[in-house]
Amino acid sequence: MSVGEGGRRRVPVFVTGRQARVFAGRRGWRLAASEVGTLELVRVERWLADPVRRRVPAGVVLEAWNFFEDLARGLGEGHRLPRQGAVHDGAYGKLFAGECGDWTPDERRAVRELLTAGVELWESAS
Repeated sequence: MSVGEGGRRRVPVFVTGRQARVFAGRRGWRLAASEVGTLELVRVERWLADPVRRRVPAGVVLEAWNFFEDLARGLGEGHRLPRQGAVHDGAYGKLFAGECGDWTPDERRAVRELLTAGVELWESAS
């Protein structure tokens, strides 16, 4: 993380794994993992914009959920995500099993609220 305008902590963003390695190397850091992955937040945002007509991109939503939890903890901003309870646990379990079609209306709403808050957190940190 770096410090941006107003002293706020910022999360560096990279398009390629090479960019991340160069960034880390210049700071004398080693990356914790050598593999490179991408987070498809655009697909999450598309689903959030029209959750009734769009199919839930289950794998992408699961990755985003986990990322937003890690991001919130890493930034010390856990309060910016909704407090998770039994409804979230049920939704996460179904998501993990690839059964998002079985979400209750409360689970669907809880997932949308968490992901919306996560996207807002991301946009404020990147």
